[in-house]
Amino acid sequence: METLRGGSGDSGTSRSPARFIGRRCADYPERLTHLHRPPVGVWVRGPVAIASDRMIGIVGTRRATEYGRRMAHRLAFDLAGLGWTIVSGLARGIDAAAHRGALASGGETIAVLGCGVHRVYPRSNRDLFAEVAERGLLVSEYPPDTRPAKFNFPQRNRIIAALSRAVVVVQAGPRSGALITAGLALELGREVLAVPGPVDQSVSRGVHQLLRDGAAVAESAGDVLRQLGEPEVAGAEEPQGSLFDGDRPASGAGTAEPADRLRAGLSTGPAAVEDLARAADLAVPEALATLCRMELGGVVRSLPGYRFELVRRC
Repeated sequence: METLRGGSGDSGTSRSPARFIGRRCADYPERLTHLHRPPVGVWVRGPVAIASDRMIGIVGTRRATEYGRRMAHRLAFDLAGLGWTIVSGLARGIDAAAHRGALASGGETIAVLGCGVHRVYPRSNRDLFAEVAERGLLVSEYPPDTRPAKFNFPQRNRIIAALSRAVVVVQAGPRSGALITAGLALELGREVLAVPGPVDQSVSRGVHQLLRDGAAVAESAGDVLRQLGEPEVAGAEEPQGSLFDGDRPASGAGTAEPADRLRAGLSTGPAAVEDLARAADLAVPEALATLCRMELGGVVRSLPGYRFELVRRC
């Protein structure tokens, strides 16, 4: 492993050394060799080692809503607290929330950059960049002072996918870079999960397409670990599969299927997701996932304001 200490950049942080890990180095990440064209090496900066088999990617749109940021933070907090390293891209929105969640738990996080590890991008994440450099790991295949360039970011997405055992997408538009990461993960044989969202928001369209294509629903850390075949954790919520899996009764809600309970809640007219979830004794993400499948089946239709109504047939 070689060390670089100099170089001009705009990190605005104390210059911890950048280290180069080449393909012939013993600590070159084995998972990167799964790529068709692995990087010849990666530059790293920070105290965290690249774990061999306990990394989970959490990615999503830069234009995240409060709901999306909350879900990314919660998933990362819980998974990192259980000893998993959270991998993301240090972008605004979902990426930043995932890194912050991992750090808040006292766990580990890796930020894969589309620039050098001595360049802050975006500048709005300056403080987060410094914290990851101090407590996590910055990773890039580009030399430390490389400026960000548009074509670098799809390249860095393949590294996120390769390092991760599973990739969780939290909010993504139909042309989001997070979908590129998910596609790369599938090509590499990684698990792909998605967090369902309100059906009338553009940031939900990409994740709902993943769910239609068979991605598993991620409501909690327990869902992610079960998808990986890992032992269930204490206090985990009931598992959720993809939208095409059969409905599962919710704990403590009797034997009625979730779709039946939601249909009953809509029998008197349109209702908001939160009200339907409460009446059916379901978590809001589970209610949304079931309603999305019901909409695909022509049973319900979505209305503005996170509301749904039954489709009346003559």
